Amino acid sequence: MKKRYIIYFCLVLMVIFGFGIFGLPTQPVLPTIQLPGEVLIPWDADSPLRQWFGRGFTNTMVATILTWIIVAWLIFSLKARSRTADEVPTGFYNFFEMIIEGAYGYVEGAAGKWAKNFFPFFMSFVLIILIANWMELVPTVDSVGKWEDLGHHRVELAEEAAHAQGEELTEEEIHAIEEEAHEEGGRRAGLFLLRAEEGQEAGQQIVPFIRAAATDLNFTLAFALVSVIMTQYYGVKALGPGYFKKFWNWNANRISKNPLGLMDWVVGILETISEFSKILSFAFRLFGNVFAGQVLLFIIGFLLPLAHLAVTGFEFFIGLIQALIFAVLTLTFMAGATVSHHGDDEHH
Repeated sequence: MKKRYIIYFCLVLMVIFGFGIFGLPTQPVLPTIQLPGEVLIPWDADSPLRQWFGRGFTNTMVATILTWIIVAWLIFSLKARSRTADEVPTGFYNFFEMIIEGAYGYVEGAAGKWAKNFFPFFMSFVLIILIANWMELVPTVDSVGKWEDLGHHRVELAEEAAHAQGEELTEEEIHAIEEEAHEEGGRRAGLFLLRAEEGQEAGQQIVPFIRAAATDLNFTLAFALVSVIMTQYYGVKALGPGYFKKFWNWNANRISKNPLGLMDWVVGILETISEFSKILSFAFRLFGNVFAGQVLLFIIGFLLPLAHLAVTGFEFFIGLIQALIFAVLTLTFMAGATVSHHGDDEHH
């Protein structure tokens, strides 16, 4: 059978199952959307893990571990196939070598003598974030998981939030939460979660085994901290203690002679605020784009399954762009941190 007929056949199946035509009760239920990663294995109430790692082992943790495994496999498999100078590279190794050489040339042009220091961070950010972003496009991710009672789940979250504020939920509040979940949830039918018909028991959700790691703010915040902290490290390594002058440039003699010198001190305060704002900017930009893409895939798959293909292609492009933006901004900030603006760098 020709490939195009296989594609046509799959499109027809998408229409049949996606819209539930021919009387098939197969139209999907809009998945439950929540910011924190869903808990797969809850910790015991008195477990120290609960204090450090939240309510339990989440599906975003699973995705993070898989991301690192894929990166490690990629590194070791390509290293094992490394070639001599006389061998001609072929296949995927040739493609990956071309990417590495191009990326190193870009870093060298931006960072100069610091290229060997910055390139491992640049390439690591690209690979890890790219794989984490593209994981949401893999079939079964965000869709295959365990069954959970939606009402019970929401009541647990509400009780934890109320307990943190020293309050308790009333029976009426618990009943209202369960009723809302019952209306929004679906019903279990074998392997599928389907829209409940009138008179059928509902109120269930699927907790996926794997959810894209970058849809968890903890993941993006960790990378943001690494980026900003290492930028400060290389700034101090390049300029010594003089690096901190850009944060605190108070000179009473200069200000007494020229009050405009006070502007240097004000700029230093703004520089300090800027460094902290970079953490928020890095973390929320990546998290916001990937999480929004995940929600878009959910909604389009629910409303118009055929358009899901176009959105998947769009998210493929967005995942690549976000990984490159994170890496390029980190490289730019690191390169800027090694350049003195006060004449302290003997090479400037």
